[in-house]
Amino acid sequence: MRKKLIRYTGSLLFLVSLLPAQSVKLVPDPGFVPYATYYISSIDLATGASDVQFFGFRMAEESGDYTSKEVWASLEFEVSLLSRTLGITEPTTVIKMQTASFKMEADVRISNTSLSVQTTSLWDMGVPPKEIQLSARLIESIDIGKFEDLLSSVVTTGKLADGNYTFRVLVRSGTSSDEGSLIVSDEVIETIVVTTPTSLNLLGPGGALADTSQNVIFSSYPIFQWETEPCPGCESFIRVAKFDSESHSSPEEAIQDVTILPMDQTKGWEPAGLATNFQYPLSDAIDLEQGEMYVWQVQKKLPTTEGTDAFTSPIFAFKLADLTETPTTGFDVMHPVLQQLMELMGEGQFNAYFGPDGDLNGFDPAGTYVINGMEVSVDEIFKVLRQFSEGSSSIISISVQ
Repeated sequence: MRKKLIRYTGSLLFLVSLLPAQSVKLVPDPGFVPYATYYISSIDLATGASDVQFFGFRMAEESGDYTSKEVWASLEFEVSLLSRTLGITEPTTVIKMQTASFKMEADVRISNTSLSVQTTSLWDMGVPPKEIQLSARLIESIDIGKFEDLLSSVVTTGKLADGNYTFRVLVRSGTSSDEGSLIVSDEVIETIVVTTPTSLNLLGPGGALADTSQNVIFSSYPIFQWETEPCPGCESFIRVAKFDSESHSSPEEAIQDVTILPMDQTKGWEPAGLATNFQYPLSDAIDLEQGEMYVWQVQKKLPTTEGTDAFTSPIFAFKLADLTETPTTGFDVMHPVLQQLMELMGEGQFNAYFGPDGDLNGFDPAGTYVINGMEVSVDEIFKVLRQFSEGSSSIISISVQ
């Protein structure tokens, strides 16, 4: 009888070992939220409290089983920094905190806004929701005194310095409230590179208003180009206005007057998306007039932890050539299509084909254009050239007849 009992007990232990362990995972909801600029006031370094969402997750038991065994979990949240701007060349913990273990009876939604040493409870996603008693403790935080001189500029601007900020969220889970018995069941790490996007330089067309004789263009659909640092979630906007020397005393006065792009004066700016170039549209804009002077400017908007920041570029001026006028000696008028090609290809590569020693020297479009065997208007040519400049289309072959 004793031998049978031992066999039965062994079988029971084997069956118990096959039962799945309770394992809590972190499901993005929505995960990490990128910003272009982080304000240091968004995080209280003493408590870990924040009113800006940096991350959001749903804690969920992997099998969805909250009944066969008790489900216990704890959370750990850490932010570390590496910033050569501040002289911090090794990863340094900015803040690290951990919660005590808590029992889960349903999925729980968490975010950094709900986690601090002052947090006393969370609500699960059950029906109806149940309150979970919670406590958290600060394990480590950056020694502000140690970096006081280096951080003075950060405090002055209120922004986090350029560098790599690593966010780590870790969850431990198990079947007991004993924190020592909880094991790591999931961990999510995200490194965000923070750079200060402050430059916004116009490349062309045009330049200073005083140099308009050197800033003549020959295309009614110019490609506006600028350069700036890339940043997550940033968007560019553009506006173009006519400059009238009789009513405008400066480019600033003209650009603040009635715009021809956008036509809708309530908009103020025309969206240009994430690109750093924009072709004057074929529709929904007032046509550029030959012989007239124009000014243009770009605005950049970037998401921050305290809303949206925006800054603007200098103002460029250009003049659209009057193709009906007889060109002066030594001044050759370039066809608008060729002008667009030169802007797209770059002057060096363009001259290799169309310059004095190029195979296409002297070529002048006759007004008939064919794309994929179909005759199209010049507007379609400009549209395709814009797609090339944006990188949304590529050239397979070109033939000239």
